[in-house]
Amino acid sequence: MWRTIFKMGMLLGILAVFAVAAQPQNQATQEQKAEPQSQAAPSSPSGMMGGGMMSGGMMGRDASTMAEMAAIHELMVNHDRINRTVTNLTDGIRAVTESDDLQIAKTIQEHVLTMNRRVSAGDDPGLPMESSALHSIFRNADKVQTSIQTTAKGVVVVQTSTDPETVAALQQHASEVTDLVKGGMAAMQAAMMKSGMHGGMMGGMMGNAPKSETPAQPVVTPQPASQSHDQHHADVNSRGAQVMGFDQEKTTHHFYLYSDGGAIDVAVNDAADKTNLDAIRSHLPHIAMLFSQGNFEAPMLVHDTNVPGTAEMGKLKDHITYRYAETPKGGRVNIITTDAQALAAVHAFLKFQIADHQTGDPAEVRKR
Repeated sequence: MWRTIFKMGMLLGILAVFAVAAQPQNQATQEQKAEPQSQAAPSSPSGMMGGGMMSGGMMGRDASTMAEMAAIHELMVNHDRINRTVTNLTDGIRAVTESDDLQIAKTIQEHVLTMNRRVSAGDDPGLPMESSALHSIFRNADKVQTSIQTTAKGVVVVQTSTDPETVAALQQHASEVTDLVKGGMAAMQAAMMKSGMHGGMMGGMMGNAPKSETPAQPVVTPQPASQSHDQHHADVNSRGAQVMGFDQEKTTHHFYLYSDGGAIDVAVNDAADKTNLDAIRSHLPHIAMLFSQGNFEAPMLVHDTNVPGTAEMGKLKDHITYRYAETPKGGRVNIITTDAQALAAVHAFLKFQIADHQTGDPAEVRKR
């Protein structure tokens, strides 16, 4: 399956997500509060987001990296609860990042401090959406001077350098992060494609689509015949962890076909797994919102191909309803339509999911 965004979601750190977001304008001060999404996703203590901007799959990464992904995802999902004032300095940036939500404020602080330790050590976590600017910052970590002050609602971060190239990287990355904070998960997914995730498969072809239009469907190359079935499934799981933000091996997907549509169901394997439970419950409402807008970038990122049914579902979005419902161990998106063409597209989409995720769910249509 897919997830917000990514990553998208984004990787960030003290010079990532909320610590260093600013448009590159000399001595320019900006104050902004991100516009709320048309449908707010619920806040979750550990809601996971899909990552940064490049580099390999998240499956098999250490627990600390997955925890960082969780923090980033939470911030992306709740971007509309974050207030920032950012100033570009002649030698770097200054960012005040705060939230009236104490949980979000705590997440901001923990994330910034954790990523600052990473940067200081030159320990690039290789999150899936790392930009060239951030890679440059990690390479030149010894040239970055960082000051962090925690406040009651977040942090104040000042990052400077005497190296012009590093200053430019700090400000460029800040500009990228500004876009992420403003757009949340949708912006994260667009950035993932723009960065050329997995070999530039989609190359950002949909990242600039106007919100009022159905995103263009990218042309992709079929999977090479030499790729084993097991390797393909492993790759789907790896990309799924990046895009959805939760561990694919610790959760279970189900896809159901109904006479009036279908359903996407995701649950944790262990009821005590709060991290992945919160991640599921952050991801699925966002997916329901994106699908209702005709945006199917996430499943294409996960499956690395044009997903059957999505083009038609995008065109017929006004004839399809997506309703999120919480379940005891996760969540479900119920897909409902009375349009025959839309129904056929939904069923094609779900049958593909069953096959590519190897869920073993029946492909027969039944009553809800």
